[in-house]
This record gives sequence, structure tokens and C-alpha cells, in this order.
Amino acid sequence: MRYGLTDLGRELIGAGRDRTSEDLRPGEFFAVKDANFQVRAGECVGLLGPNGAGKSTMLKMINGLILPNAGCITIHGNVGAMIELGTGFNPVLSGRENIYINAAVLGLGKREVDRCMESIVEFAELAHVIDEPVKTYSSGMKMRLGFSIGANLRPQLLLIDEVLAVGDVAFRMKCFAHLRELVKSGISIILVTHAVSMLNRVANRAIVFGDGNIIHDGDLETGCTVYEETMGASDRVKHAADPQPETAARILKAEVVDANGQPCKEFETGSTVRVNVTVTATESLDRMNLFAALCSPVHGRVAAVSTASQGIDFSIQKEKKVCVTLVFEKIPLLLGAFHFNISLYGPTSLDFYHRASGIGNFRITGPPIRSDGRGIEGITKLPYRFEIED
Repeated sequence: MRYGLTDLGRELIGAGRDRTSEDLRPGEFFAVKDANFQVRAGECVGLLGPNGAGKSTMLKMINGLILPNAGCITIHGNVGAMIELGTGFNPVLSGRENIYINAAVLGLGKREVDRCMESIVEFAELAHVIDEPVKTYSSGMKMRLGFSIGANLRPQLLLIDEVLAVGDVAFRMKCFAHLRELVKSGISIILVTHAVSMLNRVANRAIVFGDGNIIHDGDLETGCTVYEETMGASDRVKHAADPQPETAARILKAEVVDANGQPCKEFETGSTVRVNVTVTATESLDRMNLFAALCSPVHGRVAAVSTASQGIDFSIQKEKKVCVTLVFEKIPLLLGAFHFNISLYGPTSLDFYHRASGIGNFRITGPPIRSDGRGIEGITKLPYRFEIED
């Protein structure tokens, strides 16, 4: 209570801004620090980052819900926001009446809403129930109505927070097409999402947040891989903190190299990727095996291979090092960041010695993905061909 009254008093007398790290109380931190960027007309920017990185805080500051402690935000034109679709609807009022209320919150008058009412109802596909109480709507219907209101009132700046997965597949594709049309008409869009696989359908730039700072601001493909790397880095830190008992054999490191044996972190789809895994032991051991799981921070385990599946094993002499090389010829992976979880075993799976998680990280940087969503997408490139008969 004392903290709340103190903060309120500072805001009332204008002393709530320009606070420094020395002014923070125990347990407090800046959610966003030194974040500077500009969004131009007709640009769609995706804000990426792990939970707690500062994305939603930035969106709330842009929308005016909270004030920054330092710096300024300049906006030319009116702002619309799609955050938690369907929240704020009055369940007793009809869908049509809720459209007027939501538009009033955005600062639009009745005449402006009348002009686009038909397009809002048609886009949401709710003409048959638009005059029914919202409490009779399903959750999906409320989300469709909320998206349609935000997208069809056409503010100069549209803010979207985690609503790219709205509705069924057909309606989702309709939303993407509408957002692309808004961008072409000169409307700016800032969206927060973890669905990087959907982001390329509408965004043309990515800003990646990490611990309140901007760690990437640029092209979408690089931004997505940087985001996945930050997700993988958090997993690596978490696993590194897990204590592991001392065993007779350990994995020391995993180094990713190219076809010429040179250390490399970036590869094109179809390149040769070699992973040199170095292991050691405190006593001489025979019939050792490696199990390597290739993982994506976003998609989870992609594939898993082992020396046992090839019918081979290896020996480790006491206090010596052995390098086991895993080779991927013409790796079929598509755009993204990847790492390995590697386990060291004896003759059977019950003879477990050591596990190293989040090591041997690398990224696939191409080929680029088409923005219209009709190119080669996903996590792996499959061999394919189309045949057409006249």
C-alpha cells in the first residue's frame, strides 16, 4: 500500500519519470530498457522474444495504457489495438451494439462506424446473429467479431497481441489476407507473437527483445532465427544449472563445422553439416555409444540418431579424449535455429553416463521464405515433384 501511494504521488507531481537503476526498490527492474525503433507507414513489424522479454510492455506503452519512465513515444495518426479478442464485450448487448461501443473506445463516431458496419459483420461471418446478445456467442465467434472490429475500422497504427491463431484455418487465412491488404494500403501494424511460422505471412521486419533490450532489428528471416536462438539459449542456461552426478565418462563439447572442417554457425539448406563431439573418461571403457537429438527451440525434437542404429561403437582410454563426428550430408532443414541434446551410453541404454543439452547450436539461413505463404515452408525440405496430366 505504501509503495502504491508513493508511486501515485510521484506521478501526480510529475516525478514518476526519469527514474534510474538506483531508484529501484528491491525486486524491481525495468521491463524495457533503451528500446528505440521507428515504424513507417505501410510497414508490418513483428515483436519477438521469450516470455518476460518486454514485448507486451512495449505494446502497452505504445497503446497508452502505461507511461514510460523515460523517453517518449511519438505517434502520427489514430491507434487501434487487438489484445485479448472478445475481452470487454458486454454479454447482454448485441454484437452490433458492442461494435459501436468498441469503436467509441477507439475514438470513432457513430457515422464512421455506420460506414463500415456492413464490412465488419460480413468479415466476421456473423450476419445471422449480429443482433443477438453476445452471451449467446461461442468463444470463436467473439474472437472473430473482435478481430473484425479492429481490422476493419482501419486505424493508422494497428497493434496486435497474440491473436494470429484466431478462428479456424479458413478464417485465419482470411485474416492474413486482410492484414496484407491493410499494409498495402499504408496502414502500419505492430504485432507480438510466438508463432514465427505464421509471421512470414504478413510481417516484413522483426524486432527481437531479450531481457528488455532490443537484440535484433532488421529482416524477418534473421529475426526469426535470432529469436529461436534466444529460446534455445534460455534452455541451455536452465540445463546448465541442473547438477549432474560425476560419472566415469563425460561429454566435453560439441563443435559444428562445415564440409572443410572449419567452425561454422550458419548453413544453407542442402549444405554438409559436421558435428564433432568430444568425450573423455576417468577409466578405460569399451562399447560406448552416442545418442544425438536434433532440436528446435520452437518445434521441439526434429530428429534423433545414434551410433547404435548404425551398429557401431567406440572405446575410450583412461584420461584420453575421443572425437566422434556426426555428419549430415545435404541437410534438409529449412530456416531456423537448432541445437543438440547428446547422451553418452555404454553397451546398453541402461548404462547411462552423461547428457549434455543445448550444445552444438547452429542456424539455417536459407532459402528465404515467400511472404505470401505459398513457397517452401516448415522445418524440413522434402524431396518432391508435381505431375500434371492434360
